[in-house]
Amino acid sequence: MTQACEALHERNIQKAEIVVHNDDIIDHLELMIHKTASDLIMRYQPISQDLRQILASMRVASDLERIGDTAESIARRVVALGDKPLMAVRRISALASLVLERFNSLIDAYETRSVINADDIREHDEDVDAAYMEAAGDILAMMESDPSFVRTGAQLLSITKSFERVGDRLTNVAEQILYEINGKTEFAHRPKVGSGR
Repeated sequence: MTQACEALHERNIQKAEIVVHNDDIIDHLELMIHKTASDLIMRYQPISQDLRQILASMRVASDLERIGDTAESIARRVVALGDKPLMAVRRISALASLVLERFNSLIDAYETRSVINADDIREHDEDVDAAYMEAAGDILAMMESDPSFVRTGAQLLSITKSFERVGDRLTNVAEQILYEINGKTEFAHRPKVGSGR
């Protein structure tokens, strides 16, 4: 995700292509995690905390793999946009920075098994949604005022939506951390973007 954001901000096609190439590595890692988890369940028949840790790890791996897919999608759109300077990319920078900040917090929460940090990520999911709505609104306004910007704007809207999806995935992982630590499985409903809060 960091490389995808850098590729977008710098208009760096080479970096974007590296992100696309590395997606296969992430796919392989997810498969290995699922295989290891399945082997552990079959061999040791774990219960309670151990079983929750294995199940949570499988779900986390799936969400991280989908985040990798999203990073690849962003990178492909960067390639499609080309390396020309693009002022409109700045409209997405606040959203991208917020998502990366949350991603780093999530990694810390996962490594330390921090209920407080995981809960904080989940509770502030709406911040990412709000940043998404603002960025998307800015891009739509630019498309309306400049018809020649419509094609580029459509690519940028897709990138913006990709960041919002990553925010949702981060919240999913945060919930898996809470499930692993204390067995929590029920969470307050998170309204969809633009549904009125």
